[in-house]
Amino acid sequence: MINLNQLRAFYSVVKTGTFSKAATELFVTEPAVFIQVRSLERSLGFKLFDKIGKDLTPTETGKLLYGYAGRIFGLVDEAENAIKDVRDLKAGDLRVGTANALAQYLMPIVISAFRDKHPKIQVHLDEASSSELVRGVVARDYEVAIVARVAYPDSIKNMSLSREEVLLVASPRCKLVSKPACSLEELNGSPMICRDIRSATRQAIWKEFEKRSIKPSAIIEAGNTEFIKNLVGNDNGVSFLAKICVRKEVERGELAVIALKEGPFFLDIDVIHLKGKTLSSAATTFLQFLARTSSAPNLGSFVDAMEEKKPAV
Repeated sequence: MINLNQLRAFYSVVKTGTFSKAATELFVTEPAVFIQVRSLERSLGFKLFDKIGKDLTPTETGKLLYGYAGRIFGLVDEAENAIKDVRDLKAGDLRVGTANALAQYLMPIVISAFRDKHPKIQVHLDEASSSELVRGVVARDYEVAIVARVAYPDSIKNMSLSREEVLLVASPRCKLVSKPACSLEELNGSPMICRDIRSATRQAIWKEFEKRSIKPSAIIEAGNTEFIKNLVGNDNGVSFLAKICVRKEVERGELAVIALKEGPFFLDIDVIHLKGKTLSSAATTFLQFLARTSSAPNLGSFVDAMEEKKPAV
């Protein structure tokens, strides 16, 4: 077994040419360097230096070991510099998972604002349903994830980020739009366009249906929010979507919001990570960055606050 302190002493002697210079470089006494080198020779069973007159030269075995020692201490220096860069946030990788809708309407602003402050951190973004993301955090596929709140196992720690209203949207031509308010029971006459059952939005609304023993008579499943909005805009049905997904279309009059007698309904948006896991500097900084804006009353306000963080061009 090679002792690294002994190897460092040997390496320094070869590099500087004398025991005294090696001692000066290592901030120890000359006898201490001599003892370390002799201990290494005994451990390896080989003589590492020849002394001819005043000249100290490495043996063939010493030359071989010196080459490896240079590579070893080069890697040590490289590792120390890499750790320093991570500590100083000059480098780092961060893998973030996010719910499908948030990946499209929230995360571009969040990641852009974060990287404006920390440009050396490389962010890798994956999207999935909230339930899949929880399993991904438990499996250590992501350090952190931004999800619509679902049931969490005990191993998950969550930080509340914001709250988002779920709106019932329809084409402005839909007959339900003209009503002051609509009940969930009245939706049975209109096709319901929604994401698959893994969607946190759908799960939240379906719980409301189940409470009232309502089963929508017609369901159209679509895998993409933009596609759902196109179907709704063409009066092919109604849909429950997070406000952040439709706020621009509602403002432009392309979609209309139907008031609900039982509403409003909300989704809690959380940032989650694994309990007990030591987070990287990049992940810790990302959580701190999000926490500074987590008092926003809804995701629209959250996005506006993030955009204010971006420097003027």
